[in-house]
Amino acid sequence: RRPQYGYTPPETKCHRGTLMPKPSHRPPRVPEQVLHLTDGAPPAFDIQISYRFGAPLIYVSGELDLETVDMLREAMAEELSTEPPALLLECSRLAFVDSRGLSLLFDTVATLKGATWLGMVNANPNVQRLAEMTGLTNRPGFRFLDNLQAIPAALAGAACDHAAGGGE
Repeated sequence: RRPQYGYTPPETKCHRGTLMPKPSHRPPRVPEQVLHLTDGAPPAFDIQISYRFGAPLIYVSGELDLETVDMLREAMAEELSTEPPALLLECSRLAFVDSRGLSLLFDTVATLKGATWLGMVNANPNVQRLAEMTGLTNRPGFRFLDNLQAIPAALAGAACDHAAGGGE
């Protein structure tokens, strides 16, 4: 029997024919309850800041979504208030970025002043693909860096470009 529009049967049969109660609603998605295939444990959202390259390097781990985006927004705004040469996000432990996180990246790039740029270091392929598909990688104030070792050269190159008058 096919369900009619607007009608959902109260019970659902499993493959052995026994009746199973149909869940009444789907529980809300909570980042701490999401299973990750990488190590079996869901990463908690965390931010740590380092200045070892002469520019703020924010280590981001967990999921960047509706519930966590404001934490990163505040940290980024505080670091950008000092007008650094770049703002770097180390993303090797960033598991997921939703539309709010992506919007934060676009907004940040749009508000950068002078030669300051936003860089994502060690971003996973899914995050990179998302940035490419949405056009974030085409913005002049945004860069991907493969690893931490690439940071000094990127900072030096940006300083040389700015000094030569080719700043962004």
